[in-house]
Amino acid sequence: TGVGKTTTVAKLAARFALRHGAGQVAMITTDVYRVGAHDQLGAFAQIMGVPVRVARDADELHQAIEDYADRRLVLIDTAGTSQRDARFIEQIRLLEAGCRDVKLMLVASATAQTQVIDEAIKQFQEAPIAATIITKLDEAGSLGGILSILCEYQLPVAYLSNGQRVPEDLSSARAHSLVTRAVSLAHRSASESSSMSSTLRKHVNAHG
Repeated sequence: TGVGKTTTVAKLAARFALRHGAGQVAMITTDVYRVGAHDQLGAFAQIMGVPVRVARDADELHQAIEDYADRRLVLIDTAGTSQRDARFIEQIRLLEAGCRDVKLMLVASATAQTQVIDEAIKQFQEAPIAATIITKLDEAGSLGGILSILCEYQLPVAYLSNGQRVPEDLSSARAHSLVTRAVSLAHRSASESSSMSSTLRKHVNAHG
């Protein structure tokens, strides 16, 4: 929940539409739990001139995918649920029942705890993840945690999201730039920690 799936779907749709035309992409949402979820995606769709449809069950999802068979890309926005929520499994089963050719993309926030990402990945064991999309890079103070867990499970990173702008704040993942950013954040964190320690020592000395 709250990792930016809907905005990421809109970014991907906009990128594809700009390159191949709006007539080559469509969007589907299976999020029937969150109030206004369809309205949010619908607003993006209207701006881009891209169709969007709500799929409440496997039959509706299958029908929507069939209706968009002439499109080169169909993006499915799932409901945001905790990896411990029963609805999480329901969403996976819905995708599997709706279409066997669906590729699952894990959208993970760079600010999330490593344990949370680890639990989410384990839930996908029966439906393998094709790739990951890392969001909220602009809010992260460190990338070590998320990169470590993705390396542990040998999961490829497809895209990086660095803000809310559609579609500007989305880029294809590049190993070198991602590692460079992780090192830069680590150095910044170490510098800030050192500066804070120095300030505390001065404070203690002044009032010792």
